[in-house]
Amino acid sequence: MVFKVFISYLVLLVQYKIENLTGMSHKAQNYLSTILVGLTNPKIITKYLNLAESNTLANHLKNDAAGYIYSSIVSIGNAFQSLEEELSTWATVKLYYATFYAFRALLALDGICIFYVGSKPFSINAQPGHAPIRREGQTHKVVLEEFKKQNSGHLLLSQTIEYDDPLNWLMEKREYANYKEAKFSEPTIPKHFKKIVDNELRLALKDYLTDTSNIYLFDPDHAMLAYPLRVLQLANQKINSGGFFPLEKNEIQYLCKLFNDRLGPIPEMQKMLNDD
Repeated sequence: MVFKVFISYLVLLVQYKIENLTGMSHKAQNYLSTILVGLTNPKIITKYLNLAESNTLANHLKNDAAGYIYSSIVSIGNAFQSLEEELSTWATVKLYYATFYAFRALLALDGICIFYVGSKPFSINAQPGHAPIRREGQTHKVVLEEFKKQNSGHLLLSQTIEYDDPLNWLMEKREYANYKEAKFSEPTIPKHFKKIVDNELRLALKDYLTDTSNIYLFDPDHAMLAYPLRVLQLANQKINSGGFFPLEKNEIQYLCKLFNDRLGPIPEMQKMLNDD
């Protein structure tokens, strides 16, 4: 167990570094670097998109959204496997990342691009006549804050979790796991996973994926897994409604393997991956 926790911690550090170095790898970011005036100087970005540029950017964002959704699925699968192995600290971090990826996908599908000029974050709406807007903070917080600005009445923001904004609640759980404890919680199961694990992960996934009344979405005993799953579901449905996110056969096979336990595949997750 100690070795598993140590390895998970090393992987966590690697992922954190990757997350803070991936700005220029996105198609939308790369495209903007070719058309924005003064891209190397945040103080002089004055470019307003024309029709052709906004259409091109929107198409690049759809490509990026497909990648974000795939990364969200992988992250939830990693969290599921970690919980199966009683690695709840790593699961907490991965579920936060899964939510971040899914929210970034939702923004991208709405034509909202988060990009960087050097180390400075900006957002831009892929519509004619729009120009970059300076934002503050690291990528994760910029994405979550931007979603709140663009979607104030959204279902995902309609209630609090323990009197806190759901995005802040998830972020607090992740930051506590990453920074506020010198020692990982294993083998102790933190409160936000207790009922999920006690009720069996297989049954929890089924309940959360088939929940049409959102009874679990803002419940602190369930939200750590139920909330990321719902954000992913919404992003997955949105991109597939346009027929834009066809997974390759080998990708589906890989993703399905992430959602297996001692009883075999998780049917509800397999259905989402194969049918949507």
